[in-house]
Amino acid sequence: MIKLVKYNNEKEVLSDLIKRFWIAHNDYTPTDEEALEDCLAWTGENHDTYYIQKEDVIIGFVHLASRGCAIDWLEDLFILPEFQGKGYGSEALELVENKVKEYSDSLYMEVAARNSNALKLYRRNGYDVLNTITIRKDFEQEKYKTIGQETILGYSFEVKDYAEE
Repeated sequence: MIKLVKYNNEKEVLSDLIKRFWIAHNDYTPTDEEALEDCLAWTGENHDTYYIQKEDVIIGFVHLASRGCAIDWLEDLFILPEFQGKGYGSEALELVENKVKEYSDSLYMEVAARNSNALKLYRRNGYDVLNTITIRKDFEQEKYKTIGQETILGYSFEVKDYAEE
């Protein structure tokens, strides 16, 4: 059983979690200044950030934001790697949905196509409606490897990840 605890100006705690988030998602270690900059942005106006807490231990965070209307975008859901695969992501998602249902008809999110674990989590929890599609053009093809291919409305798209260096 977990609970969401609203961020209350614990910049050092959240900055540390943000560092671990970037390491896990992009294999990039931000500086203290970069993590603090994200912390301030993710807790500013039109943002709500919650710690995901199991008993008295913070095991991750949820970052919600507004993109013009009510706060109904799930910007980030992060569970520390040592707590992943235990159902806490699904529990946190349900808690977030219950908050957002109070004022919105939908919860939106963007997921990197290469993030198969996140896609599995969201799909397993009923996220099955395409809203918008983000596409990109890679200028330096050698930096990426194709890990999959998808077809949407008859158009073929490659799913790419960074190539090993």
